[in-house]
Amino acid sequence: MNDELGRFYKGILFEVIDFTVHTGAKVSCAKRGSTLVPLGKVEIYGMGKVKMWPQDELNQLQKMKQKNRKEYDKNPQNEQRLKKIKILKKNYERSQAMFEAVKQVGMVGSVEDIENIIDNLLDVGEELTVDADDTGRQKINKIDAPNGQLKVISTWKVLPDGTKYLATINFIPQGFS
Repeated sequence: MNDELGRFYKGILFEVIDFTVHTGAKVSCAKRGSTLVPLGKVEIYGMGKVKMWPQDELNQLQKMKQKNRKEYDKNPQNEQRLKKIKILKKNYERSQAMFEAVKQVGMVGSVEDIENIIDNLLDVGEELTVDADDTGRQKINKIDAPNGQLKVISTWKVLPDGTKYLATINFIPQGFS
């Protein structure tokens, strides 16, 4: 998927590019005009494919923190790792909840479903106005689905060059049966 130059959905083409984020990491994105949608936000995060957090390690660290606090406190990396695992757990749970929303409205996470969501997000991004003081703009839109609508809450960052970058998404089922 990420090695394609472009992709068609309902006859609409969007380019797939690697975009370097502020951390230096490269992120595969759908691009149309000055709008970027990270593919992983929809394909992985939105479709419930975030990896499970290391449950055993979480349990060990929590147990050590409760039962053997002196030993736990000797290594400051224990607390850092515990925080990291809790973030992984939260991301996994959010990802699962979003895929449940997708399924409740009758979508199955197919390539067509994913491309429909990406195309919709690209449309939303293209409609954003660029203001000098924009650090994050939240948009709410709906996508028609077999059993209702998928409410998509997206937060966008407008970068210094005017590029509109999808920062976060959340899916909520509407009118499902």
